[in-house]
Amino acid sequence: MSSKNKNKNKNKKNQPSVSADLTTQKLTEQLNSEDEEDTGKDDILEQLERSARKAEARKAERLRKAKEEEIKAEREEKAAAVEQTMVLPEITENEPEAVAAEDNKPTSSEKNIENDVKQFVPHTRRPENEDPTINEAFVGEPEDITGENSVEKVQSEGESETVSEPEHPNKFYLVFAIFVIIMSVIGVVSSVNFCTKIISDIANRTDLKNELTLFLYPIVSVDPPDCDTVEDLPSTIIVESAIWKIILTGDNTNYEKLYNTYMYVPAIDVEFAVRSIFGSSVDIVHQTVGTMDIMFTYIEDMNSYLVPINPHYTAYSPRITDLTNIGELYTVTVEYIPPSALAVEGIDFEVSATKTMVYTLSKSKNSAVLHSIKNITRIGNSYEY
Repeated sequence: MSSKNKNKNKNKKNQPSVSADLTTQKLTEQLNSEDEEDTGKDDILEQLERSARKAEARKAERLRKAKEEEIKAEREEKAAAVEQTMVLPEITENEPEAVAAEDNKPTSSEKNIENDVKQFVPHTRRPENEDPTINEAFVGEPEDITGENSVEKVQSEGESETVSEPEHPNKFYLVFAIFVIIMSVIGVVSSVNFCTKIISDIANRTDLKNELTLFLYPIVSVDPPDCDTVEDLPSTIIVESAIWKIILTGDNTNYEKLYNTYMYVPAIDVEFAVRSIFGSSVDIVHQTVGTMDIMFTYIEDMNSYLVPINPHYTAYSPRITDLTNIGELYTVTVEYIPPSALAVEGIDFEVSATKTMVYTLSKSKNSAVLHSIKNITRIGNSYEY
C-alpha cells in the first residue's frame, strides 16, 4: 500500500508541470499568430504603397501627355484663326449646351485612371497602425486626377485670345481695302489719260512734227525766200542756215573759244551741216554772213567762222500746222512766229504768225533733205507768193 501511495503522490506532482507546458505552448502559438498577422499587415501596406506610387507615376505621365496635346491643339487653333482672318463662326442657341455636355463626358484616359484607382483601393477597414498618408493620393475629385481644370483653363485662355485678336486685323484689312480701291481708281484714271494722250499723239503725229520742227528751225531762222529747188537759194542763206544748225543742235564743247563769248567753227563742220540740210546738189561758198545784229565772220586764214556762242534771239521760230506725206515725200505747212519779249515762263498768250510757208522735203529713217519753199501767206482773198 505504501508503494501505491507513493506513485499517486508522484503523479500529483507531475500534473501541474504538464498544465504549465500547455499554457506556454498556447501562448507561443498565439504570439506566432499575432506575428503572422502583423507580417501580413506590413505586406499589405507595402503593396498599397507600391500601388500608390505606380498610380501617381501614371497620373503624372497622363497629365504631361495631356498638356502637350493641349499646347499643340492651341497652336493649331491659333494658326487656323490667323488664316481665317480671325473671324469666329457664329454660335447658335443649342450649341453651348451641346459643348458643355460634350466637355462633361469622361474621356477614355479618365476612365482608365478611375479603374486603376478602384483596383488598388482596399475595401476592408484600414488597420489601426496604417499610415493615413498612403491613400491621400486617391482622395479628391476625378477632375483633379485627370487635370481637366488645367485643360479647360488653357482652352478658355486660347478662346479669349482668339476672340480679342480679330479687332485690330479687321480694322487693318478695312483700311487696306480702302487704300487699294483708291489706288485702283487713280490707276484707272492715269491709264485712261495715258492711253488718250498716246492716241492723240498718234492721230496728230506729234513726234513726227517735233522732229521736223527741229529740222526746219535753222532754215526758218534765216527767213529764206521762195524757191522751186534749193539750188536756187542764195549761197549766203545756205551757209547761214548751216551755222544756225550748229548753234541750235550741235555740240560746241570741242570748239576753241574766244573770251567765252565767241567760238571758232571749222569750215568743214559748216559744210557737213549744209549737206545734212540741202543735200549734195548745192554749191558752198564760204563767206561772212548774217545781219548787223548777228554776224558770222569767216576767217580765211583759219578756215573757220567766228560765231557767237549764245545768240539772244532768232528772226523766227517754226510752228507746224499741217503735215502730209506720200511715201518719203513730205509737205509741211509752217507758221513763222516772231520773237516776243512776253515769252516768260508761266504766262500763256496767243501769238499770231507773221506768215505761212510750205516746205517740201524727203525724209528717210535717219535723215531729211529740203527740196522747195513756197510762201502761202493769205492777204485778203489771195495769196502772196
